[in-house]
Amino acid sequence: MRTSRPVLAVALASAATLALAGCSSSDGGDGDGASAASGSATDCTPEGMQTLTDGTLTVGASDPFEPWYVGEPSSGEGFESALVYAVADELGFAKEDVEWTSVTFEQIISPAVKPFDVAAYQTTITDERRNAVDFSSPYLTSRQGVIVADEGEFADAASLADLKGAKIGVTASQTSLAVADAAWGDDVEVTPFNAAGDGMTALSSGTIDAMVMDVDQGVAASTVYFPDTHVVGSLPPVGEPEQLGLVLDKGSSLTACVSAAVDTLQENGTLDELRTTWLKSDDVPELS
Repeated sequence: MRTSRPVLAVALASAATLALAGCSSSDGGDGDGASAASGSATDCTPEGMQTLTDGTLTVGASDPFEPWYVGEPSSGEGFESALVYAVADELGFAKEDVEWTSVTFEQIISPAVKPFDVAAYQTTITDERRNAVDFSSPYLTSRQGVIVADEGEFADAASLADLKGAKIGVTASQTSLAVADAAWGDDVEVTPFNAAGDGMTALSSGTIDAMVMDVDQGVAASTVYFPDTHVVGSLPPVGEPEQLGLVLDKGSSLTACVSAAVDTLQENGTLDELRTTWLKSDDVPELS
């Protein structure tokens, strides 16, 4: 196993708390989206970090789907699977020292003690969630996309006004509800679903007219899983940029080390490379 890169020790030598930064509309981070680390861990090596299992980085994820995970999370294929192994590598963990555990999204964002060291599952950084968990530096700025049926009434929608009167699906407990409400208010009928896949199934069957979800997820859903649908655009952002971060226990001694690793991947261009390889939403227009 190789040793941790010097940049991690340098990044942590002078402070226990990192000032975390945000990212541009198409990249991972140097903004203020993540929470600060609350420990004083300065030894960012497998031997020095207090992981659940000595010498092992345990990673939580829920049901795998593209573009985040291609096949099983441990495949290394897909944006977040590849990201996890890149972070692990920065911290000095060999691929075989990364152990995956299946968790629900509710487990990831709840204040309960976690069965993982870090979770990677498209988790938006919010002030409310920061009260319950720690976040790493942001690794991606996300947008909410609008998916419609190819043969549906709103197939040719090109603006927010074109979708007036539509039945819009969103994922409960995620940020799509707030963004959809800000975009349309009472001009649409919003229906929450427990999972994005449930909403896409409803869209394909004609139960709803459109589905709002992360735009990168939407592109994959409409090309891989529901080829009778397509993305018509993204919704205007609400408030601060919507950024994704890795999740850790509140006050985890690992947060600063994980954040420093993400920062390094941003600085050396790895996050850009991962985005180019796995995410295909750059050409999706914003609806107005």
